[in-house]
Amino acid sequence: MTPREILGRLDDGSLDPAGFSHRDHVRAAHEALRQDEFFAATARFAAGLRRLTERAGVPEKYSATITFAFMSLIAERMARDPGQDAEAFLAQNPDLLAGGLVARHYAPDRLATPLSRHVALMP
Repeated sequence: MTPREILGRLDDGSLDPAGFSHRDHVRAAHEALRQDEFFAATARFAAGLRRLTERAGVPEKYSATITFAFMSLIAERMARDPGQDAEAFLAQNPDLLAGGLVARHYAPDRLATPLSRHVALMP
């Protein structure tokens, strides 16, 4: 699926949670940020993720803190090199696909709190 298709299915609730990889998360976030300004894109993406985790029966997997942090990282890098499609962007930013990127900025116990799932906490 293209990033636009993934985002569309995330929006309308038809995305299969089983096939939604971390790479797809980043591609869809990139597409949302291409289509909307930062806060609108973040709200749209967050709402889709919350619906997806609820439909999958794992609402506790959604984290406002992690979502906001990733959207911020992606938006900052997009602003430095605008106009790239998702694949070129990922090729230039492979660390966004590696584990532990957000954890470099947050203590594990801070990310594990119920509050971090509902409020975008600062590091």
